[in-house]
Amino acid sequence: MIDLTIMHKELLALVQDTGRLKAVEKIRGLGIYPDSDFDTLIDMIRRQTEADTAFIAVVEDDKVLYQACSSVDTPLTEITDRIAVSCLIERLQWQPAFPLTAQAGIESPYTGLVWGIPIMVAGHAIGSLCLMDRSGRTSSWAAGNDDLLPRTAQLIASLFELKQSARARTMEEFDLSRANVRYALALKAGRVATWSWDQDEQVIECDARMRQLLGLQEVGTVTSKRLFRQLDRDDLARLHAELKDMYGSDEDVTVEFRVQSTGCYVLALGHVFERDEQGNPRKIIGVAIDLTESKRSEEKTRLLLREVNHRVKNMLAILQSLASQTLRHAQSPERFTRAFSGRLAALATSHSLLSDQEWEDIDLVSLIQTQVKPFASHYAEQVTIKGRPIAINADAAIALGLVVHELATNAMQHGALSRRDGHVAISFDIDTPPSGQPTLTILWRETGGPRLNEERRRGFGSILIEHSLKKIIGSDVNISYKKSGVTAKISMPV
Repeated sequence: MIDLTIMHKELLALVQDTGRLKAVEKIRGLGIYPDSDFDTLIDMIRRQTEADTAFIAVVEDDKVLYQACSSVDTPLTEITDRIAVSCLIERLQWQPAFPLTAQAGIESPYTGLVWGIPIMVAGHAIGSLCLMDRSGRTSSWAAGNDDLLPRTAQLIASLFELKQSARARTMEEFDLSRANVRYALALKAGRVATWSWDQDEQVIECDARMRQLLGLQEVGTVTSKRLFRQLDRDDLARLHAELKDMYGSDEDVTVEFRVQSTGCYVLALGHVFERDEQGNPRKIIGVAIDLTESKRSEEKTRLLLREVNHRVKNMLAILQSLASQTLRHAQSPERFTRAFSGRLAALATSHSLLSDQEWEDIDLVSLIQTQVKPFASHYAEQVTIKGRPIAINADAAIALGLVVHELATNAMQHGALSRRDGHVAISFDIDTPPSGQPTLTILWRETGGPRLNEERRRGFGSILIEHSLKKIIGSDVNISYKKSGVTAKISMPV
């Protein structure tokens, strides 16, 4: 460490000068590393001057760093630190006289002579070139070579600057390489294609992703004409107009087009990178992304909105019929509320299933299970469903959900599901006649419930099932009230 308390004001101000410290930081970079060029140079200087010790030091604000040292018997200690700092101001045949405490094996002040000269970089003394000699041989040499140390100090300063420039260049190249890798990874992760367009040659350089988007994987050189032949004819006039806007603009320009051969929708972002003396574009560079999935999603959204509009109309018709029939046959407002609420819940259940499937066809078993489970206290033991996998559309699912709900409600109140040992067997299949439309047949059979009588028959919601829903889904529903239990047969076109 440098002892600042013993420096005179002029030297202290020089050591702490802000401009000098910035120059030191720039030269020093990430540290002082062994370097054969400096080692060779300082060894030549010591041998030529016959000095005991020669060193190149870089002086920071609180410590001395040694770039190179050649010595016969002088160690680098607090003495050399103080000599390096003092020689930021030129000192020739100087006898150090500053006080020293006994440390690092040094018992007394240095008794030889010192030749020291500052190393100047960008107008600042970043360090010093120093010679130390006890024998007097260096004095004889110095008498006829008073310009060697200044020229050597200049050489050392140039060498420092060259090394610093080389380090900076290496770091820039390394940073650029890392940035290129990061950008390449980002483009790959984002599935972004890159391209450049040479306007003089009318040749477009594409990466593999861009060739894939354009359907030109097997083509060698991609020319402008070859590219335009790939595009949808309806997009060409608009695309040429947008390209003209790009030619005259210094801003990024986006163009969207459809590739005829692949069906891909592509969004390209381009920028004029280079112009000639007249301002005409010479190089255009850009990126592109695949919009196909986004376009399909937009189309699907439009279809879903139209589908929702259709479903709302159907749902209003069903609700109107439900409310009318339920109110007509309800014996009290409380029974109307209870019955109508249950039927609304059945509609909501079917609606939720369809929403989960984005209003696509849904599995018949799932529809039956969701409508029956709430009414069976021991579902696994009381209910069996048999049939091969069948998917039904939204209209059929909503109406059929109401039918199954009504059957399950009545089974819980008056039929098989009202007893622990009661059982409901549900089976279904599709009948495809030689001529005509395929028909889905669902059979509902209850056993183990209480014996039915004529009074109970009117509480089964048969009017709703057999008449109202027939008009909505075009189905044929037949219910038989046997003493052993209810049997319902539902037939509907698929």
